Amino acid sequence: MSEHQLRKRGKATFRRHCAWPLLLWLCPFCLLAGATQQEDSVADVVAAAFTKTRQEAHLSKLERMDRNPFREKVCKKDLRFPSGLITDVLYETSDPPQLPESVQKLAVLPDTSKTAARFGVGVCLLRTNPNGQTIYSVLIATYESRETGFWRIFWD
Repeated sequence: MSEHQLRKRGKATFRRHCAWPLLLWLCPFCLLAGATQQEDSVADVVAAAFTKTRQEAHLSKLERMDRNPFREKVCKKDLRFPSGLITDVLYETSDPPQLPESVQKLAVLPDTSKTAARFGVGVCLLRTNPNGQTIYSVLIATYESRETGFWRIFWD
């Protein structure tokens, strides 16, 4: 065999023995990235609907905390939150732009002893039904300002 044929055979052997296992190992990460991107888009839709509900009620605009900061908490069902949390709502939906009544009430909730300054959304893809409908778990949480939340550690 010539050197060229040996090199060609070596590449084929590499592809056969190394490339497929490598691809199979990387594939779940590709799927995870796609799911995260989809969840981030749904978080944007939910945040826009939440902001619109507040705007229609002539309430002050709340600062949004990142894009999908509670995704991991929602997926792991870990509902422990840092200080400053005022209230939160967790629900499942297949229609993200349509906020359930509990979230609409949260959006227009009047300030009591704690004043909402920020809100965060967490979206996790739960499953896709046989009919192709995607179900998401969604969490919306309102928070005090960072400074107030920090000082509350010492007050409470």
